[in-house]
Amino acid sequence: MVLEGIKDRGGEMFAINGRFNQTFREFDTYKRLGIVSLTTSRHKESVKELKRGDEFALYSTRQGFLGIGRVVEPAIPFEAFKMHSGGKLIEYDEYPFKEIQRINPHFGKEEYVLRVEWVTVVESDDDGLMIGEYETADPVTQLDADMVQRVRNAFNLK
Repeated sequence: MVLEGIKDRGGEMFAINGRFNQTFREFDTYKRLGIVSLTTSRHKESVKELKRGDEFALYSTRQGFLGIGRVVEPAIPFEAFKMHSGGKLIEYDEYPFKEIQRINPHFGKEEYVLRVEWVTVVESDDDGLMIGEYETADPVTQLDADMVQRVRNAFNLK
């Protein structure tokens, strides 16, 4: 499936390291709401480079690759993020960022949220695909051609 009005960036694929935790960066929330979030205190520019239609592989250090998606809306700070379903605004309580922002006022400016469309995703984070070592300090990196092919093959995509 190709999103309308998308400029093809020549087969590029990015990796997003989800850096999951038990409070708000949680795989089931990402799948259910069609989002990915990242802290940008040190790597804001790489997160902001992701454009509508960019393909990415979601990665977890402990579980491996969890799925492939496309960016629907570029990353914006959580404090500016609004989510709608069927034209109706979803209350912040439906995604667990609200309480964190209340505790940490910097959170709304440092946590960026992307709206995404999942192309393929594993059932559970326990089903992640370990297809070689992948670890970077930057949560968003461009994969080289070899790793793109390995990721696509692991998820049975051409």
